[in-house]
Amino acid sequence: MKQIITALLLAAATLSTTAAAAPISLNGSLANGMLDQGSYKVAFINDTPLPEKYTFNSLSYSFSFKDDGELMKLTSTSDRDEGEYGKVKNGKSTRDVTVTNTHTYTGEQESAALWFGDFLLGSGSTQLFESSYTSPSSFQEIYDGQKCTKWFFFICKQSHSQYSDTTTTTTTVKKAYTGEFTISGTVTNQSIIDALLNDGQLTFKLKVLGDLMLTNSELLLDYTKVEEPTEEPGEVPEPSSVLLAGAGLAAIGFLRRRRTAAQA
Repeated sequence: MKQIITALLLAAATLSTTAAAAPISLNGSLANGMLDQGSYKVAFINDTPLPEKYTFNSLSYSFSFKDDGELMKLTSTSDRDEGEYGKVKNGKSTRDVTVTNTHTYTGEQESAALWFGDFLLGSGSTQLFESSYTSPSSFQEIYDGQKCTKWFFFICKQSHSQYSDTTTTTTTVKKAYTGEFTISGTVTNQSIIDALLNDGQLTFKLKVLGDLMLTNSELLLDYTKVEEPTEEPGEVPEPSSVLLAGAGLAAIGFLRRRRTAAQA
């Protein structure tokens, strides 16, 4: 019986409690705004005092970006299909000519990658949005390579012996990289968290390709406070201690009843 009581008391005395605490938001060294192409060191420092004893649970990070809306580069191509002279129209030798113009506007794809040492935490990039528009075809009579306006059309027409019936079609293509993206995740590996905290701050490397707008950066450190039990005179027992003591008293009463029954 003494062994049971001793074990119960030891269990009650060695109980430790943990208390969940709100995640700590760390202050970053990189302000929101335009980021040119290049590499950046991002340091996060904790200004919130930690308890004397604690355990780290996880590290959550989030970096949000969006396209800066830069101007796109223009490249143009023109295809010309010329027929042979031979047809006669209005007493003139004519041919059919088809011209296809393509104007392509291309933007720059932006991307970002977040590193800790040689460990890639995540990456992201703007997305491609492509559109095209073809204008209605236009028709002109071009005499020997010279466009005749309506004001001088008759004179122009009379002074040339041949002309081209020219149909022109223009297509505009836009290839834009735009949108928003976020690099986020959670680190639970204790060795990585310990390594991040070696110098009292969390330092990351951010690699940016293209020009991006940093709209938000956040780092949350989740931890649990560890509280050691203390025994003081007259201290009100914790609920767990009360349960253990109650179990011990019940065991004592049970043994006494057995002894009384045996003596009877």
